[in-house]
Amino acid sequence: MNFLYLYFIVYFNIKLEVITKIKKITFKISIPLTGLSKGKEFTVEVDDNATFVQALAMVDKYIFEHPQDSIFPIFKDYIHNYLQLVWNPKQNEIYDDIGLMPYGPDEEGNPRNFMPLREDIDFNLYPNSIIDIQPDSGC
Repeated sequence: MNFLYLYFIVYFNIKLEVITKIKKITFKISIPLTGLSKGKEFTVEVDDNATFVQALAMVDKYIFEHPQDSIFPIFKDYIHNYLQLVWNPKQNEIYDDIGLMPYGPDEEGNPRNFMPLREDIDFNLYPNSIIDIQPDSGC
């Protein structure tokens, strides 16, 4: 960094910020319950290195800030958010009874690149991914 550049930064109190890449992840969630039988769709923006859990936490943040869009609590007030419904934090894995279809776009933008989230929950999500989530109805 040359002296003149540094002078302008200090003199004009210019803040340098690290720019983080942002990517969009879309969740399509269907549960055979009132309000979700046709499904809900959420698109969130996450950091470039975000994982499934981090992206789904952004959906939970959204419903916390917009309670009119929430279907929670469900199952006799036991489940209060999507992470609690889908993810086992003790084992750091997706529950076995959760149907999951996670795909990122191919070269033409079609969702065809499978993401192995069950095998690697810390998998770095592809930008513009679509993740379908369908919990088992218990039937």
